[in-house]
Amino acid sequence: MRDVRWVNLSLLAKWRWRLLQNGEGLWKDVLIEKYGIRVSNLLIAQGGTWPRFMSKWWKDIAQLEDNGGISWFNSEVVRKVGVGNSTSFWKDPWRGATPFCRKYPRLFAISNNKEATVEEVRQGNGATLEWDFRWRRALFVWEEELLISLMEDLESHSWENHEDRWGWMPEVDGVFSVKSCYLKLESLWMGEEGWGTEEKRVFEGIWKSKAPLKVVAFSWKLLLDRIPTRSNLARRNCLPSEVPNVCVLCSGSEEMTNHLFLHCLLRLMCGQML
Repeated sequence: MRDVRWVNLSLLAKWRWRLLQNGEGLWKDVLIEKYGIRVSNLLIAQGGTWPRFMSKWWKDIAQLEDNGGISWFNSEVVRKVGVGNSTSFWKDPWRGATPFCRKYPRLFAISNNKEATVEEVRQGNGATLEWDFRWRRALFVWEEELLISLMEDLESHSWENHEDRWGWMPEVDGVFSVKSCYLKLESLWMGEEGWGTEEKRVFEGIWKSKAPLKVVAFSWKLLLDRIPTRSNLARRNCLPSEVPNVCVLCSGSEEMTNHLFLHCLLRLMCGQML
């Protein structure tokens, strides 16, 4: 069920967002102790290997982008640099979606300050701003061209006097919300369902209904064709082979959602009698 999957991915994304924040408490310390420092920044800790004893919950968080099929979470997270004292110059994506260590791997390889923060590399401010790059040898001509490109990436950054933080681009205030994450996933994959304007309008308003919650939940499953009709059970291999998938009421047609609730003559007759 695609909607349930969007909800699950959005809730997992919330945990990944919380891991990016500072001072989250004992639970984060436990994860770091169990899985390593990569826990603190899954944005740049993609790929590689994790311990075989990792839990299913942690595996889902670590492989969140794989579950979505595209880089749908990382592409919406940006590092908002203020003073630059807690942002890695090379490893954090603070100027675009790609960190400099990946965009300029050659320069990163010959850098002597791979772990430096933005504040440590930046010298001066405003019109007197300079950058203190430290290389383990003199740059070749083609490497100097890479450095020029890097300097162009650093131009026009607006420096502000606030603590560095992560920003979630779908929200105006930059704070992650499950709702905005769900809407992003919905916008990415809604086209695959082939829903029209009317179907979208119904789904947008169904949870605002004043009907009892169990009625709303059943209606939601009904519209998505996720109720256990014989047709759906047979498709999931949950119906014994000797049991036919015809309507249990009229035995005249396959028991599908539309037939059972709209076209079954026996059910309609029973409804009229009631």
